[in-house]
Amino acid sequence: MEKSTREALLDAGLDLLGRVGFRAWSMRGVEDEAGMPHGSARHYFANQRGLISEVVQHLLDGDLPRPGETPKQQVARWLGPESSRTRARYELVVASFHDPDLAVELVRGRDRFVDILVERGMTSSNATELVAALDGLVLDALLRRQEPETVDPERIFEKFGTKLP
Repeated sequence: MEKSTREALLDAGLDLLGRVGFRAWSMRGVEDEAGMPHGSARHYFANQRGLISEVVQHLLDGDLPRPGETPKQQVARWLGPESSRTRARYELVVASFHDPDLAVELVRGRDRFVDILVERGMTSSNATELVAALDGLVLDALLRRQEPETVDPERIFEKFGTKLP
């Protein structure tokens, strides 16, 4: 199934952000990355702030565990085929240090992940710590340029006494 123009722009925005970083990222660059005419992003998202907001939501939706996905598969996805999106996530985290609205959006996304873990039987405090531990594991693996299959998040989940189905 072919992506909609909107989805193509969001995917291109994430890929570009993960590749060039927040400072070099622009609406025009996103349009070029998506192979869309200039003005397309403005048509769909009004301005750069609107595009960033939608890119954040697109990223957070894609970061959630998929049905039947194990933690190892999820982290392997983040470090393998979606590593550019994962780098984009950290670019957004750093940008949020100077942008309170962006920080609120990112915290809301992390809280959504915590809520999923709580629904699956974890305490809220353990789920919050687990999300932070996974974040550290993934960031460390990116920095070390580890291959996805060498990263084992199962140990972290076991420490918190849970597994994702």
